[in-house]
Amino acid sequence: MTPFTQPSRLFTPACSLALLLLLTACGGNEPIWNLTMRARHGDAWKDFTESPGSHFITEEGAGSAGLREMSVCGFHGVTDVDADGTHQSCMELRFDSTALGADRSALTIAGTAIPLAYGSDGTAEFTAQVGHAPAIVSAWAWTVCDEMPRYIEQTPQQLRGELVLDDPPKLKGRLSLRADVTSEGPCQGDVTELELVFDLGR
Repeated sequence: MTPFTQPSRLFTPACSLALLLLLTACGGNEPIWNLTMRARHGDAWKDFTESPGSHFITEEGAGSAGLREMSVCGFHGVTDVDADGTHQSCMELRFDSTALGADRSALTIAGTAIPLAYGSDGTAEFTAQVGHAPAIVSAWAWTVCDEMPRYIEQTPQQLRGELVLDDPPKLKGRLSLRADVTSEGPCQGDVTELELVFDLGR
């Protein structure tokens, strides 16, 4: 499952389940979301803002109250299919849609995750910590690069952040999320940070 709509030598585009949302709203000039994403490798930071993509998967017609999955991704480097030096980083959340309310909410993310292996479907192993919102089943980050395109580090991550849903049932709000990782390989950063503002109600 990937949120991309352009070819990549790292992943093949796919569109699944209820709703795929891209950078620009149909018929409009304003973006429906704004992404800042970066990862730290040692003392250096890499921005993952090239060819950004995102999808929100909901129960049919349910809006924010039926949110099931949320993925936010970006590239660092050239994204052509034959490019070298390409890194792709994503942060993903899974929800218990029965626990999402119909009112504005601020959901705290606090826990430890172990990402899925490359090509796996499902939900990453997640252990909630004090204050974590029950409506968020799991959250995790992953990064792959052209040097090791089939490798995702399955190292425990410390996740901290917040998802704010401003105007239910519209999908409007913001996500702030940070993953701290003891990195093993050349791709995953020691820290990955994400700031997303989205407005799908217009």
